[in-house]
Amino acid sequence: MDADVTTEEQADALAARILSPRELPLVLVSTTGAGELLFDVAMLRSALDGLAEVVVLETGPISKRVESLLPEKTQVFNGAARSYPPDFADSPVWTRSHLRFPQFADTRTLIDDALAQAGRHSLESAPPPEIRTATAIVEGITAGGTRAIARLDDGTVVTVTSERLPQGIPLERAVLPGRPVTGVLDGFELQPEPAPVTHDLFGHDEIRLALVVKVTDLRATLQLHPRVEPLILRRRDVTTDHEQPVSEVLRVGQIVPVRLRRADSRSLAASVWDVPADAEVLESPPLVTGGPPWLSAATREEPAPPVPAPHSVPARNLTEPGSASDASPGTGAAPYHAGEIAALAHEIVALRGDILALTNLVAGLRRTSSDSEVARLKAENASLQMQVSRERAAHATTTTRLSRAVADRKEAGRELREARRPGSRAARPDADEKSLRAAIAELWTERTDPGERDLWPLREYIVGPEFLRSLAALDQGQLAKAIRASVDAITGRAREIAGRDLHRLRTGDGGDDPYQTRPDGAKAWRASIEQKAPGGRRLHYWELAGNAIELSRVVHHDDTRA
Repeated sequence: MDADVTTEEQADALAARILSPRELPLVLVSTTGAGELLFDVAMLRSALDGLAEVVVLETGPISKRVESLLPEKTQVFNGAARSYPPDFADSPVWTRSHLRFPQFADTRTLIDDALAQAGRHSLESAPPPEIRTATAIVEGITAGGTRAIARLDDGTVVTVTSERLPQGIPLERAVLPGRPVTGVLDGFELQPEPAPVTHDLFGHDEIRLALVVKVTDLRATLQLHPRVEPLILRRRDVTTDHEQPVSEVLRVGQIVPVRLRRADSRSLAASVWDVPADAEVLESPPLVTGGPPWLSAATREEPAPPVPAPHSVPARNLTEPGSASDASPGTGAAPYHAGEIAALAHEIVALRGDILALTNLVAGLRRTSSDSEVARLKAENASLQMQVSRERAAHATTTTRLSRAVADRKEAGRELREARRPGSRAARPDADEKSLRAAIAELWTERTDPGERDLWPLREYIVGPEFLRSLAALDQGQLAKAIRASVDAITGRAREIAGRDLHRLRTGDGGDDPYQTRPDGAKAWRASIEQKAPGGRRLHYWELAGNAIELSRVVHHDDTRA
C-alpha cells in the first residue's frame, strides 16, 4: 500500500496538522524500511470512519523530516504507530500519545486509543448536561464488586457505578445492600456523591484504621482515606526495635489501627507500635455520603488490597454481605439464595433496558440519513467504547504493576536476607555463563506473572564475549540491577519502561550520527541500568536477525562503544 506522506511538503503539512487543534484524533501509521505495513490500515479506516483521521507515513528521510518538526519522543517510524489526541497541541508530550509497536500491540489497540481520545474530547467539548440528583436503595452488588443494582422511589431499576470513586477502589467498599445511596443520575446510571472528607476530620491522639499502600525496609505509606493525603511512617513510628525493617512488620494491603498526632492544624503524623490491643478505634469515614465506613474492623482479619489481584475472575453470582456458600468441597455450585435470585432478576431488567436502548439506537439510524444525527450517534458510540477501553487499560496496567511489585519485593527480601547472613556473601551469578543464564531465568520467572509470559517471553539470547568480564567490576547491588536490565532487554519489556531510556546506539554523540550496526545486520541498543547516579551504568546489546538478542557489555555513561 502506498504511503500518504512521501514528500517534504506533505511531511511539513502533517507535522503542522498534528500540532494544531483538531476535531478528531489523528492515527499515524509508519511503513517499515522496506515499505511494508504491519498494522491493518484498512481495518483502522473502517472502524474509525468519521471518528479519527488515519495517515500512513513513509519511513526514511520523510519520517526523519516529521521527527525534526515534532517534540521529543513523539515521532513514528519503522512500522510503529500512535494516535495523537485532538488537543495534542495544548500539551504535546509523548505520554499523551503512546507509541505502539506491532510486536507488542495489534490494530485493535490503536482503535481503542483513538476511540478513547475521541470520546474524551467529545465529552469535554459537549455542553454540560442537566444535573439531576436521586436517591435509591441498593438491592445487590454485581460484577465482582464494581457495580450495584438499586431501585429508585418510583420503582425504576438503575445501575450504581464506581466512576466517581477514587481509582482502584471497588464499589462494595462504598455501598451496602439495603442501604440508600444518593448521587447524580444519568439515564439509568447512578454515580454516588463523594463524601466530604478532609484532613481536618482527624484529631490528635485518635485511634483510626489505616490501609498500608506501600512498604520498604525504612518506611511505610498508610492511607486514612483515599481523599486525604497519605501518612508516611518511618521505622521509629512502626517498631521499638530500630534495627527491624518496616517490611517485617507491615505488608501492603494490611489494615491496621494507628495513633494520630497533631503538632498543629496542618500537620498530621501517626504511629503503630503504641496502639493498645484493647484501644477504642474510631469509625472510618465513608467513601460516599451515607455509605458504610471505608475501613472497618471486619476487614482487618483478612485485608484486601485496593486493586484487583492478577487474573481474578469476576464472580457470576450476586452475593450479600455475610452470606456463606452452602457448597461443600468437591460438590457442585451452591444454590442461589432468595436475595441472589431477586438481585439477578433486577439485573435482567436493567439488561433489558440496555437492549431496548440499543434497539432504539439502531432504529434511529435506519430512519434518518442526517449527517448531524449520524455524527451524534457515532460520538455516543465512541463514548461507550471509550469507557470499555479505559477499564480494559486500567485493569491491564494495574495487573502489570502489581505483579512487578510482588516480584521486586521478593527479590529485595531475598537480597536483604542474604546480606544479613553472618559471614556469608551471595554467590555471584556472573561466575560463568551457566550461572548467569540460571540467574536470568530465575529472575524472569519471579518478575513475570504466569499470565504475562506469552507477552514477555524469555527470547533466545547470546552472551557476548565481553559481557561476563564487564559484570566482574560491579558490586552485588549493581550486578542485580544489571541482570534485571538484561531480563528487560531479552523480553522486550525495556521498550515499555520509561526508566530504561531505551534508544538505538549511535556512532557518536551527535543526533545526526548514524546508528551502530554490524555486517550481519545486527542493531546496537542502549538501556539505562542506574538512574540519577553519577556516571550511571548502561547496558549495550545487539538485536539480531530473527529477533534474538546478544548481550554485549555493561558500561559507564560516557562509553558509547557497542
